[in-house]
Amino acid sequence: MHYVAIFHANLNYAYLTPPYYERTIRASYETILDTFRERCPEARFVFEASGYTIDQIAALTPDVLEKLKHAIASGQCEFMGSPYSHPMLANFPEEDGRWANEFAMRAYEKHLGFRPESGWNPECSWAQYVPRTYRDVGYRYLTLDFESFKICNDPAYSWVERNRTRDMGWGGNLPWFDLDPDDPHLHRPFRDVVPGLHGFCRSDRCANRANGYFLGRLPLDDYIANVRRWSGTKDEGALLIVADDAEYCGTTGYFYVKHFTDYSKCFAVDPRAGEKLEALVKAVLELGPMITFKEACEGEPVDEPYFVEDTFAWHRTYASVWASTPESLRYDPQIALVRQDYKDNVQAAAEADPELAPLAEQFWLHLTNAENSDGRWPPPPAETCPFQREWVEKELAAARDVLERLKQRTPEPSAPPPDEEAGEEAEVGCLEAAELERLTWVGLQRSLYHAYKLYEGGADDEAREEGKRRIALIYDEYARRGVTRVVRPTLT
Repeated sequence: MHYVAIFHANLNYAYLTPPYYERTIRASYETILDTFRERCPEARFVFEASGYTIDQIAALTPDVLEKLKHAIASGQCEFMGSPYSHPMLANFPEEDGRWANEFAMRAYEKHLGFRPESGWNPECSWAQYVPRTYRDVGYRYLTLDFESFKICNDPAYSWVERNRTRDMGWGGNLPWFDLDPDDPHLHRPFRDVVPGLHGFCRSDRCANRANGYFLGRLPLDDYIANVRRWSGTKDEGALLIVADDAEYCGTTGYFYVKHFTDYSKCFAVDPRAGEKLEALVKAVLELGPMITFKEACEGEPVDEPYFVEDTFAWHRTYASVWASTPESLRYDPQIALVRQDYKDNVQAAAEADPELAPLAEQFWLHLTNAENSDGRWPPPPAETCPFQREWVEKELAAARDVLERLKQRTPEPSAPPPDEEAGEEAEVGCLEAAELERLTWVGLQRSLYHAYKLYEGGADDEAREEGKRRIALIYDEYARRGVTRVVRPTLT
């Protein structure tokens, strides 16, 4: 079995404030880089950071940035990216998510010299358009959520593990299905989550257990026993053994706020973090080699497509949990009004004008920064951090200011560009097989629906024939994707 460790670095973290940024960078991120370089050179690992986090590392600790660049250049570290300010992408429109990923990519180009191939999806929040926001800016691989996939695709599993509430922020204490550790969806990648973007699943059965070990709440032997268990018996594929907050390797993170509403122990430094990480890595290496996320995604894939219902998130809960906190209910309607004002009055003119386009991008940067997830977390009875709330409010105010400046430059309202924000709705008119191949499964279903509207309700015989032709092409595409046990319709 091959093992993958992803250290998720996010300085837009709940209760992590600027005075503690450098301390956290050095206690956690630098400790990870130093430990792998000096004590575990035979192990490969993944370091993931948001665009904002990379900007802060570059500004506050340029020497740590150099260590990261050296680890990447040596081949020991794969760098993974994520949206600039860590928003819950499923809670906002596709256009916002695409900009958030693009701004992060620009930060990586500036400080690292390249655009990464692998992407991290914050909280694994899901909507059918989320993977497109990654693919469209250049990503080739994406983190996926195992529990979400199984709940949405396996009836027996879903009966046990589906969270039937919409207000539980943590589903970890729900019953666990008696899963076969050799389940291929745990060890093998998915091809074409959307065309051109592949993925590999993290699972709460394994990927966040390292946090308990670093916090001193889980003995190393127990952690390794769990890794051994979920490695299965076939010795095929890979297993994500770490895929959670890097801050827990070096500090206490916001664990005590989250679980005990104790604000006095946030991000306290653990001087033994390097020793703990070394012991964990060396114990894992006795089981098998540690590889990169990209390598795991390039392995032998499963046959099934990756499908998850809209609004799912990791920890067997929903993106709507993040969207229903008091802060979300306060900020998100304001963001929606500002976004709509921009789209109704200035977008078409501003984004088409080379002189105004940079100002339009400033608008999108501030608006998407205001969508940061930790400005809305944790939910009551805990309280969000005043700094994170103020950061969201400041970014929202900046977006309003840029919008007013744009209005002064484009005084006449202009219509939005054609098909804007239509996403796959704009693709339902696809006529040729090559175009159908680009669609997700949801897009293919939408195309079939609209093809039948032509066939059954066409204004004339020509429209009916066109609908019939499209239906045949879509069923050909189902067959091309390996769906053979399907009844083709008889059309007259």
